[in-house]
Order: sequence, then C-alpha cells, then structure tokens
Amino acid sequence: MARSTILKVLLAVALTVGGIACGGSDRLAEPGSAAGMNVLVITIDTLRADRLGCYGHAGAETPVIDALAQTGLLFEQATTVSPITLPSHASIFTGINIPDHGVRHNGTFRLGPENTTLAERFAASGYDTAAFISAFVLDRRFGLNQGFADYDDRFERVLDPGPGSYAERPADAVTARAMGWLQARANAQRDNPFFAWVHYFDPHGPYEPPSPFAERFSSVPYDGEIAFVDHELGRLIEALRQLGALEDTLILLTSDHGEGLGEHDEATHGDLIYDSTMRVPWILSNPRLFPKGKLVRDRLAATIDIAPTIAAMTGIEMNARVDGVDLTATPIKGRTVYLETLAPLLDYGWAPLHGLRRIDSKFIQAPQPEFYDLITDPAELNNLFESRKAAGGLRAELTELMGRWPDAFEVAGIRRELTQEEQQRLASLGYVTGQGVQPPGTRDPKKMMPVWHRINQAARLSVRGEHDDAIAAIREVLTVDPGDGKAWSVAMQIYDRAGQYSEAETCARRALELRPTSDLWVNLARFALNRGDLATFDGALAEAARLDPQNGGIHIGHGHAAALAGDYEKAREEFEEAIEVDPVGSGAAAREQLRRLDALLEQRKN
Repeated sequence: MARSTILKVLLAVALTVGGIACGGSDRLAEPGSAAGMNVLVITIDTLRADRLGCYGHAGAETPVIDALAQTGLLFEQATTVSPITLPSHASIFTGINIPDHGVRHNGTFRLGPENTTLAERFAASGYDTAAFISAFVLDRRFGLNQGFADYDDRFERVLDPGPGSYAERPADAVTARAMGWLQARANAQRDNPFFAWVHYFDPHGPYEPPSPFAERFSSVPYDGEIAFVDHELGRLIEALRQLGALEDTLILLTSDHGEGLGEHDEATHGDLIYDSTMRVPWILSNPRLFPKGKLVRDRLAATIDIAPTIAAMTGIEMNARVDGVDLTATPIKGRTVYLETLAPLLDYGWAPLHGLRRIDSKFIQAPQPEFYDLITDPAELNNLFESRKAAGGLRAELTELMGRWPDAFEVAGIRRELTQEEQQRLASLGYVTGQGVQPPGTRDPKKMMPVWHRINQAARLSVRGEHDDAIAAIREVLTVDPGDGKAWSVAMQIYDRAGQYSEAETCARRALELRPTSDLWVNLARFALNRGDLATFDGALAEAARLDPQNGGIHIGHGHAAALAGDYEKAREEFEEAIEVDPVGSGAAAREQLRRLDALLEQRKN
C-alpha cells in the first residue's frame, strides 16, 4: 500500500474514533480557550469538501489540509449559505444571513459600513489585522476590507474573456505576500496577536494548475488546482512553525462554495443550491487545543457559524445580531440554515432560489419545489416534495423567514410582468416564441441549464473568432429565452467582436432594460460615440458612474471623446485616471490607449 494511502486510512480511522468520542451533548471547546491566540482564516474559493483527502476523496493530494484535520475539528456536514463568492464571504465575516447584510451577488452589491465584521472586532481588541486576497471579486471596493489594517488585493492575471471571468493571482503569490507580512511582524517584534485572512482562488475555473500539478492531474485539473493550493498552504503553515507561532494560532479552513462539475447539469456554480456547490469543508485546527482530530457528525455547520465560533473561542465580543451559532457549544436539535442564490434572477431573469438546510434534509423553494432526504439521497436526485410531510413544514418555516426581508424582485429592480410595449419590441426583433415571453423570475433554473451551456458555448466561439457560429448560437438562446439579460449582454459582446456595431448596440439597449450594469452603460456610450451621438454618450457615462463610480471604463470613454476632439492632454489625463481608479478592470485597456495616443502624437511630429 502506498504511503499516501496509508496516511489517509490512518487519518480516517483517527477522525472516526474522535467523532465517536465527541458525543452528541458534549461541548467541543470551552469558551475563551483560544484567548490571546492568533487567528488565521483560510478560504479556498470553489472548493468542494468531497475533493479533500480528509473528507474521503481517494484521489486527493491534500496532505497539509488533512494534517490540519488531524489536530482539529472536522465537521462532516457543513454548508455555505450562498454559491456565490462575495455574498458568502460577507456572511463568513459578519455571521448573519445574506438578506440582512444585503450583499446578494458579486459585483453589483457592497458590504455597507452599517455591518460590523469579525476583523473590526479583533482590531478593536488590539489585534493586528491583514487580508491577502487572490481575486478581484473580493476587491476592497466591495466592502470586505472593513477592519483590516492591511488589505492586500493586488491582482496580476486576467482569466480568458467570457462570462464569469475575474482578475486573479495564483496561490504562490498570495502565500508569498502573507509570509512577508508575518516576517515583517516578527522583525518588528510585535507581541500582540494577529487576525489574518488568506484567500485562494485557484480552484475556480478555468482549471489551469501549474507544473508539476498539471502533469500529475492532467485528467482532473480541478484536483490539480486544489493540490497546488494545498502545497502553498503548506509553505504558509511552515512559516508559522518557523516563527514559533503555529501552536499559538487558531486556524479555520473553509470554502465560500463548491463546484458543480457537471452534477445536476451545472458545470460551475452560482445558479443552483444543491450540495455539489453548497457543501464545503469546515475545519477548526490548533495542535494544542485539539491534539487529536475529531470528526464531528452530530451537528450541522454553516459558514455563518465561523464568526461566532471564533469569537466565542477567543473571548472576543461578537455583534449583537448574529444568525450563526458557536459550533463548539452543545448542538441545537433540528437546526435549519437559510440558503439562497439570486444569481438566476439578477443575471438571467430566471427564478431566484431560496432554501432551508437541516443536517439530514433540504428544502428548495423553486417554481418546482424540491425536498431531499440527504441521508438516503446525498446526491439529491430523488425529489420527495410531494410525498414528505416534513417538506411542508420547512416550506412554511422558509415562508415566514422570508417575510422579514425585502422581496427578491424588489432587490433586483425587476418587474414581475412584461409590459405590452416590451413584448411588442421583442416580437419586432424576432425573439418571441409561439408561447410568448415568460414574465421575469418564472423559469426554473434547474431546467435552464441547457440554455446556460449554450450561452457559454456562444461566448467561447466568439472569443475564438468563429463569429457566424457564435451569432447563430446566441440567437438560438434569445429565441428560447428572450427575457435573459445575461444572454443579451453576451450577444452584445459577440456582435461587437464581429464588427456588427448596430446589432451590438441593439443588444446593449435590451440588456440594459433587463439588468442594467455600469459596464453595459459604458459599452452603450462607446457605440454612441462611434455614431457621433454625444448626448447619448454623455447620458450613458453618467448612468455608468451612478452605478459604479470606480469603473475605469468611464474615464476611458471620456478619454476617447477628448482624443476625437483633439484635446490630447485631456485624453491622457482620463486614461491615466482609469489606471488609478480601476487598475484591474481597466488598467490594461487604458495602458493600450496611452500607447496608441503616444504613437499618434509621435506620428504627427514626423
């Protein structure tokens, strides 16, 4: 038997024995038992629990994470509250449900200052605080920097263009920044504890692990990305050991969400709330507090429990309003955790999904409601909604809970019914089927996955320069789902790349009617400027600024207008401002415009 296999078997035995010893009524740790310790929160983006060795994956290469479980608590059943990065992290650091902190999606929401984060609590108690972020989706502009004296969100790599793309930096770069900060503290002989957060983005698609992980996991590159992160986490843990801080550091490892990997026909994440994207690792580790690993099976863990659990163990006062619980306390019988994704509504105009999770079952409120017995059906393949009384009880509990919060359609700013004028406009474009247009929010996301795949296929065709095939694919989508704001936005990009600017502008206008974003307004301004329509240009950029003042595309647009008017100094100022305010989103484009401007001026000299 291979050494790695032996280690995994021994670990599984150790954890299982620990779990039996734990007992259903025992506390797992005493309040204040980690008082004065450092705290390190590690979030690994897009990490499924079942792809780790300590959670039973035979093909995993995760010795560092497995070792953390050997000196910690591993919660077997742990759920995130959202399959989306920003809302999930907002709940991790506030301990409250998504509708209460108000961050419902990536990009268009921000954690407001009225929310108090765990970092703020630690900072107020004299801890040094720092965060090391690996993807633009968690950029400081979205509010998670609250309480962190250092918020390192420099990004170096931009993923391939298309839906779901973000600027990111790889795990080795993130680890290096975190290690540098730890060493700087040691050099300065800081004797107060620290609260640090390290975020790794690598398991997020596209799956492109570096060598040698690319070669070792050529058939499963997702696992290769996880192995790469584990390796880099090992460097960070070793740095703590070398600094003599490991035994004095409480480590919490989790994920914001999982990854579909084709289950339920979901390739990635965000639009469904099955356990493939909702079940996450939840490991609390310290060699002094937990010398023997414990597999905890008697309670449901959630990402909203991270803040209150850490606060209880360190003796830090938590917010007055917390929806999560201290997981080291006696478990709550029959506990339910609220789940949601508004991405289907906000992105596509499909129905939002809300749910309640128990340790043994799940209810999902959808156009076709769902109830699953997770003991007998962990893959959630057999919908028991019509046959189980428990489903009705969970549905009633969810309805009462949701009655306290703003309606999802109000949050989205989406009307439930299309006006007659809108239906006529769609008909004139040739995108209405014989059944007409369904009102926004009525299509069931689980039945729309084939449309999702076709949208992404169209985007990939366009990026490869296969414009005719891309146009055919996106027109097919818009015929089937003409109320799909994301599809209209992708159609704009496809026609734009194909040089069909009039069609691109038509698509931009329709997308703005369905799901207005700052980027869409910037694109509309660009099309208007190309036509010489300065009134529309100015109005569109004003709307873009209203939605996102930090969108560098606004300055690029003003720079183009200045250059066309012959005011090259003004153009340069605008392009440089774009780099200053939005180095990740617009930096590359602005630098290209500066290069072209310099070339033009040099040509004029000659």
